[in-house]
Amino acid sequence: MMLKRSVLVLFSLLGIEGCNFHTGPISESLNPESMDLKLLVCKVRSSIFIDSNQDAKLSIGDRITYVFDVSKDGACEQPKSTFYGVEEIVMSHPLGDDQKQAFVTRFQGTFRLNEGNLQVRGLSDLHLSIDEWKGIEESGEVDLAIANIFPLRHKLSVVGQGGSYTGHIGTAAVSPGDPAVVEVSLFRQFKLD
Repeated sequence: MMLKRSVLVLFSLLGIEGCNFHTGPISESLNPESMDLKLLVCKVRSSIFIDSNQDAKLSIGDRITYVFDVSKDGACEQPKSTFYGVEEIVMSHPLGDDQKQAFVTRFQGTFRLNEGNLQVRGLSDLHLSIDEWKGIEESGEVDLAIANIFPLRHKLSVVGQGGSYTGHIGTAAVSPGDPAVVEVSLFRQFKLD
C-alpha cells in the first residue's frame, strides 16, 4: 500500500513538472531580458515640508514630499512623465565650509511613465545653504531646486510596477545636474506567461 502511494506521488509530481516545460530557446531562460532607460528630472513641480516632530526646523524624522516633471525622450521642454516621492531625514551634519547643511535621507518614490511605473528607493542626500535650512520653519510648501535634492551621485534600487516593467528589477544611478539624469538598468526577475 505504501509503495503504491509513493509511486502515485512520484508520477503526480512528474506530471506536474511535465506541464511546465519551457518551449523557448534555453538561452532565453538563462539570460533574462534587460532594459536600459535614461530619464531626466526636468524640474521640481512641488516640494512640501512635513515637520513630523513639530520642532519648527528641518531635522531628523521630518519628511519632504516631491513632484518632479520627468522626460524619457530627452526633451525637458515638454516633459510627459512624473515622479512622486518622499524623503525622510535620517541624519544631519554641517558641510566643511559651514555654509551648507547636509542631510542623509531615506528616499523613495515612483516614476509614472507611459509604459508603466518604476518604484525607486534607497539612501540619498539633501544639501541646503544655511539660509535655506533656517528658512524652513513650518510644514508647508518649500522652494527647493534640483541641485538641493540631487547634490551627489548615488544609486537606488528599482522595482517595475505594471506595463512593460512588470517583473523587472534593477538599479538607478542618479547624477546631479540641471536636469538631473537617472540611468536605470533593469532585468527580468521572472517571466509572466
